[in-house]
Amino acid sequence: MRMWMLPPKIMCSKHIAGEHGEFHKHLHNFTKKHSIKGRVTGEVQIEPLAMKARHDELSKYLKVHVSAYEMPDLSYLPVEHREAEVNLVESIQELFRRCPNCRFKMLDAVFGSKEGS
Repeated sequence: MRMWMLPPKIMCSKHIAGEHGEFHKHLHNFTKKHSIKGRVTGEVQIEPLAMKARHDELSKYLKVHVSAYEMPDLSYLPVEHREAEVNLVESIQELFRRCPNCRFKMLDAVFGSKEGS
């Protein structure tokens, strides 16, 4: 599971849908109280306390979305795991590097469209 935590307007639809799907796909890991240590130490990949808000934010960008997301009980996690935060600079760099569609959207957000020039 990975949460990019970037504004959806600078992400391609593939990454928005992918991140959204991860919430539903991995909900059982939290329900079963699995460890998330590998996701919140070193390069932090998820923000447990932001899962519901992030799910709902991404849902607004999906054309067809009928799934609800209930915030799982995270009280079993150590405080430092619950409060982990994704490094936004690392997220931007990684998506810029790996996805030409996200790269285009990021550049367009910064420099604007060159159409009509």
